[in-house]
Amino acid sequence: PIIFIIYDFFYTLLHWALHIKAIYGFIHKHHHHQKAPSRANVDAVNVHPIEFFLGEFNHLFAVHLYITYVQPLGIVPPLHAITVVLFLAIGGILAGLNHTRFDVVIGRGNNSAFFGGNDTEKKNGGGGFILYDSKVHDVHHRIPQSNYGQYTMFWDKIFGSFREYNENDRVNPMAQLDPQTGKSLQYMEDKEESVSLSSNKTD
Repeated sequence: PIIFIIYDFFYTLLHWALHIKAIYGFIHKHHHHQKAPSRANVDAVNVHPIEFFLGEFNHLFAVHLYITYVQPLGIVPPLHAITVVLFLAIGGILAGLNHTRFDVVIGRGNNSAFFGGNDTEKKNGGGGFILYDSKVHDVHHRIPQSNYGQYTMFWDKIFGSFREYNENDRVNPMAQLDPQTGKSLQYMEDKEESVSLSSNKTD
């Protein structure tokens, strides 16, 4: 867990910097075209190459800082190569989950054990301990000046940029992207109406 805290300190600062007006339009704006991401890693890695490089470099930088400065303190175990691989793999999984409507819940749903959950399952008798909540990153896509952290909201809470998820503050479902075209559902609907109106005029 400590390595994720180290990573997120620098990622939170990087992510905040990418939202500076002079920089935002050139690098990070592309990632925010979708207000309600739902396609997991497809949306998570839908970033400018510079942002992708900086984000991945940040993983290696966190490993370097852990080994060079934290590990010598003797209060944490040494990092094994397998631990580093797990850190990268878990990081990829969590980044994907951040861009879904899916929370990782450990508990019971519909009278059987389950791992995973979404709002519908919770309303239908699901529930349990939320291990990872994707909704805090969802808030960032709606209100970009909040929730800059990737894996935790620890630094956002310290820096004052954390914003709680409000279930009544729903994103218009039509802002979701059509998986076939990559366009928003609203755009596709408007396009169909436009084609329909054009064909009616020619009839």
